[in-house]
Amino acid sequence: MAHRPLLRPLLVWVLGCLALVLAVSLCFVLTPFMGGRRAFWLIAPRYIRGTAWAFGIHRELEGWEGLSAEIREGTRPAIFVGNHTSLFDPPLMISTLPCRPVFVAKQELIRVPFLGWVIWLAGFIFIDRRRIHASRRSLKEAAQRIRAGQSIVAFPEGTRSLDGCMLPFKKGAFTLASGAGVPVVPFAIQGGVDILPKGNWRVWGGAYRIRLGTALEPKDYPTPEALMRAAEHQVSSLLTQA
Repeated sequence: MAHRPLLRPLLVWVLGCLALVLAVSLCFVLTPFMGGRRAFWLIAPRYIRGTAWAFGIHRELEGWEGLSAEIREGTRPAIFVGNHTSLFDPPLMISTLPCRPVFVAKQELIRVPFLGWVIWLAGFIFIDRRRIHASRRSLKEAAQRIRAGQSIVAFPEGTRSLDGCMLPFKKGAFTLASGAGVPVVPFAIQGGVDILPKGNWRVWGGAYRIRLGTALEPKDYPTPEALMRAAEHQVSSLLTQA
């Protein structure tokens, strides 16, 4: 097996971190004039696309046109759920999905300098998984945001896989979808583990594919668990497609 590259990812990490400081600072400068979320969506996707290009990552999106016009045009929110393969999954999805979703993220991320500040500015939903009551409050906030028209991305596995094999889903996102009455859109990420596996920093450029499935309506399933199983099956099927 070929060795993962060293020099290129090292240079991109260094320059990317410096650029991140500038990008986040610019977001905060623009926030008083246009609001935090608009500033984020003006700056963040451009920064991410540039950094992905520098790493040699080629983003691909499949299945978007197969979704309903309501979801594609943003008039109906959805919860996108799929496998979690890499540290790069959230930023690459931000820069690729046209619907401008926010993420359900663990509370610890908000304390990360610059990164945590900017995703707070963007309105990400933070979950304190160590405290049940705080977690429930966050899920209620997420439901309110969804009903107000905000699409969300969640990784039901709860963590990144070490080898790319899909881990069992947890039902939180599906309980949220059932309560809010919004569709669940399964997706499968291919290439993430090869580009940046868990525990490694040497990025290997290549294709990063987000493959979308068929939207699932909560009303068609008797329980959130049944909805979860249907989404899990669909993600698994998407992963096996060439």
